[in-house]
Amino acid sequence: MKSFFLIAFLLSYSFLSEAKNPEEKDLSCITLLKLASEKSKMDGEMIKYEKLKKLKKSIKAKYNNNHFSEKDTQLKLDEHNLNIIEKGQRYINKNLQKCGLK
Repeated sequence: MKSFFLIAFLLSYSFLSEAKNPEEKDLSCITLLKLASEKSKMDGEMIKYEKLKKLKKSIKAKYNNNHFSEKDTQLKLDEHNLNIIEKGQRYINKNLQKCGLK
């Protein structure tokens, strides 16, 4: 019986720790969209660039200007850059889908 409660606790804890609040998710999407749009522009993919910029703008519209601090934004950009180095384009594609890119 103790093991059941332990397993239930661990599963619920891992589920809750994985869940992000909406602001964190939006900041993550905004910063990833920034990186992806810059890459698309450098690669000459202007249609994709415009699509990414439009999605970024729609997410940012939920918040006042300067809602996210420069420090938080830079930390999230650094986190994305590390993940991109480790996992490559697959990381970008997977997370862009989570942000609503079709």
